[in-house]
Amino acid sequence: MTTRISGGVHRGRVVRTPKSVNLRPTTERVRAAVFSIIGADSVAEKRVLDLYAGTGAFGIDALSRGASRVDFIEHNPVLCRAIRELMNELAPDAKTNVHQGKVHRTLPNLKGQYDLVFADPPYDSKEMDRVLNDLIRCRTVADGGTVVLEYRANYGSIDAVAGFRRLTDRRYGSAAITILEAGDAHA
Repeated sequence: MTTRISGGVHRGRVVRTPKSVNLRPTTERVRAAVFSIIGADSVAEKRVLDLYAGTGAFGIDALSRGASRVDFIEHNPVLCRAIRELMNELAPDAKTNVHQGKVHRTLPNLKGQYDLVFADPPYDSKEMDRVLNDLIRCRTVADGGTVVLEYRANYGSIDAVAGFRRLTDRRYGSAAITILEAGDAHA
């Protein structure tokens, strides 16, 4: 399976990843649109978290665009190994960490807060129903931070969650994106 980095210093670089059951990488077009919407200031020199990382495409794109640190959480050990190998090849000196495990179990163990969080849970899971609450419970998102949610377009809309302000909803074929800004997400 291949995808390309949509922007930054590694723009156009082909990323090959192992085949995996239910792996559905976010397309280059959708990633480019998301980064265009949130703007360069939301990425450059920011701490980024890529949840349900899969290929790591969102986090890798953020690193290519100047993120100061990127952490990935992925349950599949083969995909974790592939992300680590790619990071060693692309940016061996970059501050990255790949955490293998379930998102709801790994989030409480992370140190510090993130300025930008990508969450793209498996479409047929119930994870979308709990990820925002997990982010609040674990105090993962910095005030003013951005959360990008990707989900199946026919899922419906993302319910409002206290502590987050909806910035926009977009649809790209079968994928939908909701972008939120964290207010006082810890109240």
